[in-house]
Amino acid sequence: MSRPYDDRQFTKDISKLMRIIYKRLSSAHSFEEVKGEFEMLEGLATNPNSPCPLKTMWGLAYLMEDKEWYDLKKGLDIIKTAAENADEREPFCWYVLGSLYLNGKEGLEKDPVSAKYWLEKSAKVGYRNAENLMELQWGDNPDGFLDWFEGRMERRRPNWIVWGLIGVVVVILVILLFKLWYFKEK
Repeated sequence: MSRPYDDRQFTKDISKLMRIIYKRLSSAHSFEEVKGEFEMLEGLATNPNSPCPLKTMWGLAYLMEDKEWYDLKKGLDIIKTAAENADEREPFCWYVLGSLYLNGKEGLEKDPVSAKYWLEKSAKVGYRNAENLMELQWGDNPDGFLDWFEGRMERRRPNWIVWGLIGVVVVILVILLFKLWYFKEK
């Protein structure tokens, strides 16, 4: 017997579709290459019943600065409308708008007051990324922490020692579990 198609499955499917579309948009060299994806994204996002995060993703597509379809005004207008119409189940929209105001862009001045409003709104309903960003930006951090953190994120590389240790632990656990299972069978 199959499970009914519910909101959770719909959200997973939309997320998967958005990752596919954004991968295509990111790798495209011209608008002609992704015209079909843009039309699909616009069609989905302009449907009155579409979720606000989908509309936010449509707006973000216009904010890809290195692409010929970059349009700050259009992208920002779409994201603002999505955030204004979002409900507590869609905090991603508030987070994106807050992040844009916090960081600014060429043609969009930083606006910490608006950033804090939207990020707080998102954090209050438990959106983890917003909570982390709020703590990082306005939390009780020691002097110089924010500069240290930003520098650390810029040069972020995989730590091969940590990954190696994790690998060793996993191998040991697998061996122990195998031994337990093998000797239990005898």
